[in-house]
Formats: sequence, C-alpha cells, structure tokens
Amino acid sequence: VMAVFAMGITPATAQEVYKSNVVRPASGSTTLNGVRGLNTVPNARMDKVGTIRLGAGTSDPYLNSFLGLQILKPLYVNFRQTSEISSLNDAPDRVYPALDFKLKLLKETAQRPAIVFGADSAIGHKRTSSEYIAFSKRKSNFDFTGGIAWGRLAGTGHIKNPFSAISSHFDEDRDFNNENPNGVDGWFTGEKIGFFGGVEYFTPLKGLSLKADFGGNDYDIETTTNQNFNEPSPFSFGVNYAPWKQLNLSAGLVGFEKVMARISVQDQLQNLPSRFASKLQPPRHKKEDGDSKILEGQDFSKLNLRSYQSTAQQIGQQAKIITSQLSKSDSNEKIDISLLHMGLKGPKIRLIRHDIDNAVSQTSGSPEEIWRDVQFLNSTREKISFKNFFKELKNTQIDYRFILDNQISLSEDDTTILYRSSALLDNKIMLPYGLILGNESRINLVDNLDNIQNTRPVPNDIGRSDEASFAANRLSLNRSYASWLHSISQSTHLNVTAGYLEEQFAGYGAEILYRPFGKTFAIGAETWKALRRDADAPFALDLTGDETITGHVNLFYKLPNQTTTLYGKAGRYLAKDWGSTLGVQNQFKNGSQLDGFITVTNQRDRDIFGGKAHLYGGVKVTIPIGKGKYLPQGSEVRFATAPFARDAGQVLDHPNKLYQITEPISYRQIHQTWPDLLR
Repeated sequence: VMAVFAMGITPATAQEVYKSNVVRPASGSTTLNGVRGLNTVPNARMDKVGTIRLGAGTSDPYLNSFLGLQILKPLYVNFRQTSEISSLNDAPDRVYPALDFKLKLLKETAQRPAIVFGADSAIGHKRTSSEYIAFSKRKSNFDFTGGIAWGRLAGTGHIKNPFSAISSHFDEDRDFNNENPNGVDGWFTGEKIGFFGGVEYFTPLKGLSLKADFGGNDYDIETTTNQNFNEPSPFSFGVNYAPWKQLNLSAGLVGFEKVMARISVQDQLQNLPSRFASKLQPPRHKKEDGDSKILEGQDFSKLNLRSYQSTAQQIGQQAKIITSQLSKSDSNEKIDISLLHMGLKGPKIRLIRHDIDNAVSQTSGSPEEIWRDVQFLNSTREKISFKNFFKELKNTQIDYRFILDNQISLSEDDTTILYRSSALLDNKIMLPYGLILGNESRINLVDNLDNIQNTRPVPNDIGRSDEASFAANRLSLNRSYASWLHSISQSTHLNVTAGYLEEQFAGYGAEILYRPFGKTFAIGAETWKALRRDADAPFALDLTGDETITGHVNLFYKLPNQTTTLYGKAGRYLAKDWGSTLGVQNQFKNGSQLDGFITVTNQRDRDIFGGKAHLYGGVKVTIPIGKGKYLPQGSEVRFATAPFARDAGQVLDHPNKLYQITEPISYRQIHQTWPDLLR
C-alpha cells in the first residue's frame, strides 16, 4: 500500500466533484462493516485525512463493532470485530476479528468515476473476507456505485475469476470456516467473481439520504452451519440520517427478511478540542534608563525548545526579546539563535533585525518576508567540562505531564472487545549536557483483561503475553531511568538510557540516528538489553530473571511538502523473533498525531482455536490537552487500537526516541510552523 502511494497515485478528497446547486452530505456514511459505502456494499468515497470513526452495525446473524481511520489521503483502515449472535441480548457464539482497508486509485473527474481497491478482512478471519474494486460517480443529488468482488461479496459469482488464467491458485475456493487467518495469499481467490452496485440519493432535508444496493453475498456459509437461518435476498434498502456531522444513524432492510441498523460517531483529529500550546511566557527582564535589559547571566543566543510548542513561535518570541536589547542605530544587525531540544543540537538560525522590527511594528513585513533572509548555520561545538556543568545547573528544566492512556482491541478471536485505561504521571529533569532523569507512575483505572487470563496459553518467558497481570496492579512505577542525549554532529545524535524503561521491562541500551538537516530521510539503529519485570512484585520493581536482546535498524522518509512520515524497522523483537515493521505518521497543526503500523515476524502467536498469525498491527492517536488551568503543558490523551497480550512483533517502548526528539529542530518543523513566527 505504501509503495503504491509513494509512486504517486493521485489522492482524492472526501468530497469529489460536487456542484454548488446540489445537496452535500453532512458526513460520509458507511456500510454495516464500517467502511464508506451503501448499506451492504462499499463505494469509492474517502474521508478527510485524520478522520476517526467508531460505530456498530447489525443484521442477523452478525453484530459488527468497528474503529476506522483515514491515515493518508488515499488510505483508510478499519479495525472490526464481527460477532455471531442469536440475539443482541446474548453473548456471541463466535467472534471474527478483521482489518479492512480501502485504497484510492483515481479521483473523480467530470469524465470518469472515483475508483478504489479495497479488502474486507484483508488480515483476519476468513469468514468475512472479500476483495473488491469499486467505482462511484456523482450526478446531481445521486451518487452511483458499481464494482466487482472476490470472496464473500462475490457470493455464488457471476463470471469466472479472470486471475485463474494466471495461476490455478486463484481458482481455489475459500474455506470461510478455516481458523487460519486470511492473508495476502488468500486475496483474489475463488472460482468465480461477482458484481455489486447501488445508489445513494441525498434528499433536500439536511443530513437525510436514501440508499439502495444489491450484492453477491449468498449467505451460503450461514445456511450450511445453521439450519434455522433464513437466507435474505441480495438487495437492501435503507435510510441514513446525520443530524450532525459527528453522528450518523441508519436503518433498513436486507431483502424483505432481515432488519439492519447502524450507528457511528466520527470527527477529524484536527477539529478535536486539543490544546496545543499557543502562548509562550517570555523570560522576565528589568528596565534601565527606559531600555529593557537582559537579566544578568541569561544567554538568549541559545533556545531550548519545548516539544509541545510551535518551533517557529518560540524562535519569534526569542527574536523579539533579543531585538529589544539591541541598539536602534544598527537596523541591519544580525540575530543568531542556536536551537536545542533536550540536549540535542539543531542549527543556528540567523535573522535580520530590520525584518523583525518591521514585522513586529506591523507597518510592513511578514513571516514570509523574514523567511527570504533566513540563514541556517552549523552550531558551534561546546566543550563539556564539570565547571560549566555546575554553572549551567541553574538552567535545569523540569517538565511535568499528565497522560490519559487508552487502548482498545477489536482484534481478538477468543473474546469480545478488550479495553484498558490508565493515568500516567510523568516528569523529566533535563540537566546540562543532555543528561535526563525521568520518572513515570501508572495508575490502572479500568480494564477487562481478566477475560483472557483463563483462556490464553501460558505466557512465554519473554514478550507481552502476561499483560493482564500488569494491568491488575492498581499502582506501578512505569518508568524510572537516566538518559544521556548527545549530538555527535548537527546531523548525528546519540541516546544512551538505563533503568526501568517501560511497564514490563527494565534494561539498558543505546540508539543512534543520522538525520541530515534539510533532507527528507533519516536512518538509525538501536540495541537494548531487556530485563523482564515481575508483575506480582510491589510496583513491579522486581525482575524475574528472564532477559532478551532486541535491536533494529530504523528508516524514516518524510513525504515532500506534507506532514506525513513513512517509517520502517527491521531486526529482532522482544520474543526473539525476527521481522520488520512498516508504518506511517501524520502530524496535525493542532498537535494531534496519528500513527499506523504493521509488523511481520517469523514467530506466530497462537490462540485457543489453533489460529496462527505472523502479523501484528495497530493505530495510535495522540491528542495534546496541556493548556488548561489544572493541567501542565505537554499533557495528552492517547488512544490505541492493537491486540492485547501478544508476544510476536513486540518492540521495547523505551523513552526518548531520537526521531521524535529531533523533530522540533528539524527543517520540516521550522518551515511548516513558520507562519506562527509572530504569534
């Protein structure tokens, strides 16, 4: 998927080719599975980047719970758990986890429809697996959809599978009861393929639309396994209502036999009420003879950046302070500011005092004009000495944060939805020369992980299969460590850390990163000795004696002129398995961050049904909230969806990851936040 995106396939916006005289939908509606579409079949529509959707849909005999995210303009992913139920009041007979996705191939124009390729249960149980190509074209208040499908959506099929001419592998019918998870090797298989289609009509009533579709799902597997199941006709009719853009309601009929209903809530990350720091309190200075004067001992040529503040905004604040100290006679005087973050050195940025004065006075000048004269210089190397260390102690920074950490899993096939919420109290003491002391306490608020303690196999000696035991501790020491961060050069950075590194592991190790200023790539490596902590000890401080060595080579690539970074890592994971990870990160202007990843290793996680999976994946969302009256700056809320208590594909969650720490001193961060310079 990432390779296709990198090759330049044209992305499309959520609303394509709409004229001003037609009714616009309040928000995109979904199928019962949770992807944009009609009632039971997908369409070729996408959401805006950063859209998050949570919901549920039901039609006998299934209840679908889903969490979807538009990670990139052309890529939507949907985590889904389908429960087989006899009644909404009953416990499910079986659950089928799935990861769905939809990839935009072509955007809609006046001459052609929008086209997507998608897969239901691309990774997950085969019971609900399908692949499809969908086409959508808007005409006035009607949105028409058609497509071809493999798997469940193909049903009995309409024509022979064209891929069978390539290989007999594609001619094999799927076993939808097979407990081995679906994967790429199962895509496009089946003797026949089927067609689907439908239309959505947007009524003049705001938020109200009517849907009709037909599909190829023949419910053969349901009638085979349940003699009392009545197969519905392959068409459906429904009504969708969105009273607000954040809420979507739907009801209708599948054939004339089955009632269907769906509810979803959605919003965009950039629209959420996050609290990214917008104001910086300038250092106090006293006045002499009517002119401001820098407090004795303060060096404003160095700027220690804070990660929760716009880099350019901090540069602008520092530049204003410096210009207030300069003589008015030399308007062309240069201002040099060396950027640092948590002990790591960025560039020295050179500004022209005249540009700053003009912009501040608002008579002329702007951030764009200041940018034309900006120069980036190499920072001067600073000698490390004990004398200077004690002198610099007065500049020690202490940061406190509150973190509300939430995780949900729709990826379990032995239980229904799992969840866990914790409160983290974090502090960092940033001493001179990159020395950092960190502590983080965890209060486990609520979880239902005890659901898996009696059903899962015995935990391994190393890995995360005993996660439920750690969640049972009401209070634990999450982290307590010492780090040394050092810039070997302006492009090469080092992190050495030892202590309690995360909730389940102590240890020590190092990371190195080469990130040349002004370039779109970075490469690094890390290695760690991980020592397993004892969940049953007070505050989980004791060690079990189990240990492992983990390490990876890390690659990062920033998409030009975007806030998106693709990354990959390859190496040895915590359970001594070998593999690789691919991921994508998106940073939004309000400080929110979206991170999706998938890991493949040579070790399989087993469940009680005998299923085996080489894959581990998830999505993480971070929303800053630290600007309130009772919250310290840098506080945040985290949401993650990923499987619980797995061993394969697990990485050490060590503190102070170098790519994140170097972001505030990167060219990308400076350039993209430059409009904030004078705020």
